Amino acid sequence: MKLVSSGVARLAVTLCDGGGVGTGFLVGDDLIMTAAHVAKNEAAINVSVNGQFTSAAVLGINDNLDLALLRTPTALTGYRFNLAPDLPTQGVEVAALGFPLDRGLTFTSGRVSALNQEVSLPAGTVRGLIQTDTAINPGNSGGPLLLMDGSVVGVVSSKRTWVLGTRDQNDYGAEGVGYAAPAPSAAAALTDWGRRSTPVPQASCDNQAQTSSSDIITTNHSDHEQAPKVIQSLLTHGQAINRAAYDTAFAVLTPELQASEGGLAKWSSGLGTSFWRALTVNSISGSGNELTADVVLRTEQSAADGPGGQTCSDWGLRYRMSWDGSIWRMAAASTPAGPPKAC
Repeated sequence: MKLVSSGVARLAVTLCDGGGVGTGFLVGDDLIMTAAHVAKNEAAINVSVNGQFTSAAVLGINDNLDLALLRTPTALTGYRFNLAPDLPTQGVEVAALGFPLDRGLTFTSGRVSALNQEVSLPAGTVRGLIQTDTAINPGNSGGPLLLMDGSVVGVVSSKRTWVLGTRDQNDYGAEGVGYAAPAPSAAAALTDWGRRSTPVPQASCDNQAQTSSSDIITTNHSDHEQAPKVIQSLLTHGQAINRAAYDTAFAVLTPELQASEGGLAKWSSGLGTSFWRALTVNSISGSGNELTADVVLRTEQSAADGPGGQTCSDWGLRYRMSWDGSIWRMAAASTPAGPPKAC
């Protein structure tokens, strides 16, 4: 696991009305394979892999295969996975790598239970899936399903949580029934989509607001164990602002901070021309459910919305971050270094 884990990516996906976390894995210098339902209708995606943080664009997506391919703006370091050319045999041992339930990277093992299965997802019916009894949970989607030699035989898709025909008060759980898109389909998609130069258009969240690239140049100087999750929360907030997904950006704030800001409309009223451009994390300190992040944030905005008429500002910020059991939320922000400096 240590060898291949550097190529497994945690994906924080911003939607216009929310967001979520999924998994992906490196299949090229700047290419990440994941599940279609992870990337569908995205307004922005930020990636954490092997200590690196970047954005990603969707190059190709197919709901019927539940596959998507992402491209990052720069090359990434980390393990490159190989997609197996053939289907696995029934009964062979496999393992799934991913970030289930908003936790850290996990390794779970099991066996291939069946081949050529189909399952109904919100976007439609997906056929030709591998069935496995490997433990799979929300957040695992898009991660690699591996043979013990490290080759990828599938891209984790979903799991069944109920028994067909029991969707009522008498429901009972279905255990050990997970699905993955087969590697040969993923390999064909990689060959096709990998040649593309134009990404799939991102969701447009607010036709009245200016929007910008979700890219935020990110530099991390902290080795705190929670740094990846803290940084992804900050990037989710910033990317949502860039894409005018203000509901999603506001949701990263704690309820207490939301209240002190006077609600969504008041908080977002001056953000129509404001964009995050670069984030440098100098330190993250603390333990338990409360952390402090000292950062330098570069923003661009119109002179009318900028402090002192600035159109580019460097802010020395101190964020107090609070863990709610799912994500790190922004509980407070201050400027200990004083007012922002013009870029």
